[in-house]
Amino acid sequence: MKKIIQENLSPEEAKTLWKYLDDACYLIAEHQTKQLSFQELYNHAYKLILNKFGDFAYTQLQVSIHNIVDKLIHPLNISNDDQLLNDFVKAYEEVQYFSKLLAGILLYMEKSYIIQKSLKTIKIICNESFKTKCFEKDQNLASKLLNCFLAQIRNHRNSQVIELFNLKNALQILVIIFTLLQIDINQEQQIKSKDYSYTIEYRNNDDFYKYFLERKLIQDSTRYFKEESQLNLNKMTIEEYILFVEKRYQNEVERVQSCIPKISHQKVLDSFIKNYITSNSQYISQGLQDFIENDKTTIFIKIFQLFVKSEEFDQFIKTLTQIIIDDLQLLNQNDNTLQGFIKLYEKIFSMYDKIAQFGNNQHQYKFHKAIKDAFEQVINKDNFIMFELNKYFDYIMRMESLRDDEKRVQIEKGFLIFKLVQSKDEFEQIYRRHLCVRLLDQASSSSEVEHDLLKKLKLECGSVLTHKMETMFSDLQRSNEESQKFRQKLSQSQRELIDLDVLVLTSEQWPIADYQPIIVHNELLQWQQQFTSYYQSKNQKRKLAFNYGLGSVSLKATFDLNCKKDFVCSVLQATILMHFNKQRIYKLDELIKLTNTDQEVMQSELENLLQFKLLIQNQEDNSLQLNYKFQHRSYKIKVQPKKQALLFNQKSKNKYQEYKIDQKEIALDRRVYLESLIVRVLKTKKQLDHKDLFKYIDKDAKTRHFPIEIPFFKECIENLIQKEYLIRQEGQLDTYIYKA
Repeated sequence: MKKIIQENLSPEEAKTLWKYLDDACYLIAEHQTKQLSFQELYNHAYKLILNKFGDFAYTQLQVSIHNIVDKLIHPLNISNDDQLLNDFVKAYEEVQYFSKLLAGILLYMEKSYIIQKSLKTIKIICNESFKTKCFEKDQNLASKLLNCFLAQIRNHRNSQVIELFNLKNALQILVIIFTLLQIDINQEQQIKSKDYSYTIEYRNNDDFYKYFLERKLIQDSTRYFKEESQLNLNKMTIEEYILFVEKRYQNEVERVQSCIPKISHQKVLDSFIKNYITSNSQYISQGLQDFIENDKTTIFIKIFQLFVKSEEFDQFIKTLTQIIIDDLQLLNQNDNTLQGFIKLYEKIFSMYDKIAQFGNNQHQYKFHKAIKDAFEQVINKDNFIMFELNKYFDYIMRMESLRDDEKRVQIEKGFLIFKLVQSKDEFEQIYRRHLCVRLLDQASSSSEVEHDLLKKLKLECGSVLTHKMETMFSDLQRSNEESQKFRQKLSQSQRELIDLDVLVLTSEQWPIADYQPIIVHNELLQWQQQFTSYYQSKNQKRKLAFNYGLGSVSLKATFDLNCKKDFVCSVLQATILMHFNKQRIYKLDELIKLTNTDQEVMQSELENLLQFKLLIQNQEDNSLQLNYKFQHRSYKIKVQPKKQALLFNQKSKNKYQEYKIDQKEIALDRRVYLESLIVRVLKTKKQLDHKDLFKYIDKDAKTRHFPIEIPFFKECIENLIQKEYLIRQEGQLDTYIYKA
């Protein structure tokens, strides 16, 4: 690009340059760009900014954009109803085309002036102007557009042919322009100049969308649903009405997904449920007893399913319980927490006990299964409830204000939900990580309640699921005994020098990430070596690997003026500080070499030391020195970083990442469990065909462990045949025989 020489422009020359740019804007809007030199236009804008005419240029730019957008949307004012949607989409596309070309010409102005001063960009000004002129300034045009949108949706509900593609595009444009205008939505900004003055009040974009379209859409939909439901209630039987509503609901789902903005989907569907079912629940309930007594469970389940489809699950339960039992306490619509789930579960099955007396065993089974399936569908739709349940148990275990009997009551309620979790092995993996943190941090308020819950899990799912957690408790007990014996072997003088407490944990049982080996300070290393020698003298076949990331050191220090402090720090932090006993200053590279760690870990450990001003860093030569004038109001100071990130994933930046499910571990554990279960069943039955074997395995695994996928089941069968645990019967390849 040719270099532009700075010139001292006069105000008149600046106006002349802008006149060229202003004329170009109109030509761009009219698609007459062949006669334009974009390089020359770019240079004009460059000169204006370079000569400090940015304020002038930006003010004139806004005026030009507002005038041009006004011209581009003018056809909407004279457009008839048939062409309005098409013209609206076309006008928006014209504004976007103009915005894109103009932003390219004024690229230097936008980067060097507009963005630097945190002003509205060209694209935002264009979209803002489009929105304001269509929906705020000209109320007649806004009403015209709104009525067109609503009329098209109404016509579609009445099975009339409409331009669905244009309607979808037009509504999507509304969402786009309301999303793009994210500029100080809580403030009112005003654009003023001598030649042009225009005020825009910024609202929250969601509120603006709700104000302009969603509010009227819901009102119009509610009116339509109410009129149609009443019309059909008057001419249909209850059974015919339920079948009609089910089909009508599916049509409405397809409609909202095809043309209505996503943020309004659920509100439209909730309005449907309210007007077709909730408002008419008293009428529908008149036929409920007849459905049960005459084995019309299909219709009854359809009523159930109509409420389940709504995301307002509590509202669905409330309405359904009113249909079945008038005296059942109404549920809280906003009770979406795990505690609400537990309360909901208890109330629903209480309702089942009352309604089941009106039918035979088949009715009881189908109604019970419908409720159970609905809960399982919601609970197992994703991992949200499973994670919430783990946090619920963790919260109870940490609560010191609750008595043990109160904790057991709360755990029993949570366990009702746990029984409906299908992937219990995934639950166990997350629970084991919470348990790991509680045990290592000594945060559990009752060891007895911890063991009680572990026994319940074992009873429900078997030892396959709980053996790792049982090992964790055994490790802690054994470690405590070993530490006491080690201290007894030390001399009195040695015990006065250090109080060493070592947790010996079984690898692969604790969900702990590997920690990078470091070189600890010699004073720490000698005690480590003493414990290692003692332990291996008693356990020769076991190998110790120290995880310094989970350790902590209580380090006493004396500073100037006899200032004594006690620091709780990590092993690496203690090693760093103890090295300063030898010399006053270290370079960062020297500390990295002395400790055999990498720069990322070192920076992480130094962060708290620098924050507490224990160490002082010289940025010029990247050196560190101990702050001999250290002062702090507390005697005991904790500078150790949180252990939780070190337990699972050191490099995790997501606060939930440490509890992410490890699918590789899950797959391996499932394979081991499933293969052992297949062998155990065939060892008892001697011979089974494929279908019968799958029934046995699926029933056991679903109840106690996880849902089985057929390809995975076949894979395990083939693996056992290769290992010669099973053989196929000759002539019947789908029959398996246990090979003793």
